[in-house]
Amino acid sequence: MKIDFHVHTRDSIDSMIEPRHLASMSERLKIIPAICDHNTTAAHAKMQALGAPFIPAEEILTERGDLIGLYLSEAIKKKTPFSEALDLIHGQGGLSYLPHMFDITRKGAGEPPKALWKKIDIVEAFNARCVLQSYNQKAEAFAEKSRIPIAAGSDSHFLFEFGKTYTEIPSLEASGLDDPKALLRALKSRSTRLVRHPAPFYVRGTTKAISIVRKISRKLKGA
Repeated sequence: MKIDFHVHTRDSIDSMIEPRHLASMSERLKIIPAICDHNTTAAHAKMQALGAPFIPAEEILTERGDLIGLYLSEAIKKKTPFSEALDLIHGQGGLSYLPHMFDITRKGAGEPPKALWKKIDIVEAFNARCVLQSYNQKAEAFAEKSRIPIAAGSDSHFLFEFGKTYTEIPSLEASGLDDPKALLRALKSRSTRLVRHPAPFYVRGTTKAISIVRKISRKLKGA
């Protein structure tokens, strides 16, 4: 099974991916996306209506930085404290996933206190949008030190980014996709392969511009 653990849709203010287009490409490439929109789970219902396989997730902005909850049924509020967010993720039966943790150009959470290591289920050892590969290398080194399983995410905000970075998990059957424990066991088996393809350098600036334009548009509509 191939999984991209970090994908956005138009429900993220800085993404242009339509769920129907993502569902179509996912089926064609046989890559399952984890839908990780910023502080919202609104796209989950859209993907379900399309009948597309996906992992329902959310990228939550905590006081430390970004944290992803996989297998969420309810959204977790923005600015929830990091430790509390970990507990809320697990309270929903989900998995905690630490994205781009050392990326200082974004909202990386950095290395958490050692007391919280056991609450982190997966570390994103490769984020395709990290400008410097040293950020990814530090994340992978932390995962090795803390003995936390690793995965890769494209962090796609544009459809053309999807399909190039993903995690290949030979030991995970299709029937196990809906089982967080089965997924975690498969990642812990270390039979996984991370397919790593850095995104073009220009996507970050373009994403920021889209965010600014959409924020202005929302303000004008609300005026």
